This record gives sequence, C-alpha cells and structure tokens, in this order.
Amino acid sequence: MNIEEIKKWIEENLVMQDEARALTEQSVSAFNQSVQSGKIKAFVEFGESRKTRLYLRSEVEEYGRNKRVRK
Repeated sequence: MNIEEIKKWIEENLVMQDEARALTEQSVSAFNQSVQSGKIKAFVEFGESRKTRLYLRSEVEEYGRNKRVRK
C-alpha cells in the first residue's frame, strides 16, 4: 500500500469524535459514556495529556444501529 492508498483508506474509514457522535446520534456526554464503558473503542489514540482518538467508521455505524434508545 502506498501513501496515497493509506491516506484514502484513512479518509474513508476513520472518523473523529464529532462525526462519530453524529453517526450514533448521541450527545457529547452520552458518546463519552459509551467510550468509557467500552461500548465504543478508539481505533487509534494519540497524545498524553490531550488525547486525539480516531474511530473506525464501520464499528461506530454498527453501534449506532444497535444502541438502546430511551423512550
């Protein structure tokens, strides 16, 4: 895989928190709770004090389809 192919794969398959929250239709606090409880896992994480996390789009979409909805 060359650099351009890797870049294309990343752009198509990884999302940051804001996009992941939109895909799951969750608030910031609900999304963070899902991450803390291990229901959503970061695909990759960078940083020590201020973390940057990228999530696998397919996993986030699946979680969004299957999460419990409060009525």
